Amino acid sequence: MILKAEIEGVYAAPTVMGFSPVVVIMCEDGRLLPIFIGIPEAIAIHSALKNHIPPRPMTHDLIVEIVDRLRASVEKVVIDDIVDSTFYARIFLKIDGREVEVDARPSDSIAIALRSNAPIFIEEKVLDEAGALKEIPKEYIDFEDFV
Repeated sequence: MILKAEIEGVYAAPTVMGFSPVVVIMCEDGRLLPIFIGIPEAIAIHSALKNHIPPRPMTHDLIVEIVDRLRASVEKVVIDDIVDSTFYARIFLKIDGREVEVDARPSDSIAIALRSNAPIFIEEKVLDEAGALKEIPKEYIDFEDFV
C-alpha cells in the first residue's frame, strides 16, 4: 500500500559526525519519515520549498525543463524501498500517453517532484521498516538556520 506524503521540511540533525541534513516527510497517516541527505540535495529541496528560483537553472531545474521540453510530465514520485538503510525511489513520467519509471535517489526525486508539482508517495513497508517518527525531534535545527 502506498501513502500520500508531503515534505514537512529540511533540517540539520545531530549525528556522531556533527550535523547532517535530513528531509522530513509527513505521510497521510501522520507518521514522519526522516531521510538523511547530502548538502546539495538539501539546498535543492529547501530552495524548492521556499520557491527560490536561481538566476541560472540548477540540476533539478534543468531536469524538469528537459522533461517539459520533451512534452513529458512528472506524474508522481514513490519512495518504495529501503535496503541496508539506503532508501530507493522511482520517478514516474508520462510520455506520449505511456508511463515510464526511472530509478532515482529519494532526494533527487523529491527535488524534482517539488519543482513539477507532482505528488509524492511512500510505500507503507518503508515507513514500517524505517521506524517512522511521531514528531520532529527537538534537536533538529531548521535548515535555514543551519546554512
